Amino acid sequence: MIISLDKLNRKETDKIDLNFSQKIDTINYCENTYKIASPLNLIGKISRTNKGYYLDANISFEMVDNCARCLDEVKVPIEYAIEGFLVKEDFDEDEFEDYDAFIIDGDEVDLLDIIGQTLIFNLPVQSLCGEDCEGLCQNCGTNLNRETCACSQIANDEDDIDPRFAKLKDLFKND
Repeated sequence: MIISLDKLNRKETDKIDLNFSQKIDTINYCENTYKIASPLNLIGKISRTNKGYYLDANISFEMVDNCARCLDEVKVPIEYAIEGFLVKEDFDEDEFEDYDAFIIDGDEVDLLDIIGQTLIFNLPVQSLCGEDCEGLCQNCGTNLNRETCACSQIANDEDDIDPRFAKLKDLFKND
């Protein structure tokens, strides 16, 4: 997704409209690889302002992640906005202190790089395959969504109580 800024540089136009839907397998950023499950959709514009070029775009796609409880693969919908100035490497940081600034080389901008830079801030804290996911057994690692394990039966057995805590069970008995 490389966009040429030639028309903006030559002042032929004040903005470049963006409307892409492209199938991308992965996004790489900071030695992390994120698998993409659906086409990446980008709608927005790059416009010329008195401070420089301004990118205003909305991104949407589905990413493949692992459930935080059971580790099964799950498709996670990602949708967010990118807003910020496209600047050269020697830009004045004080001038853009209140804005996001994305460094570009020459007369082209690679939108995939900018998506990679902003993706990390827009990922969910944890991905779940479902709100009712039971996760993995802490003892044997069995996926409790698919099968029950013998560990859960042992854990409920009162004969298997640690003798140091045996007196505590008497505190909660109803008279």
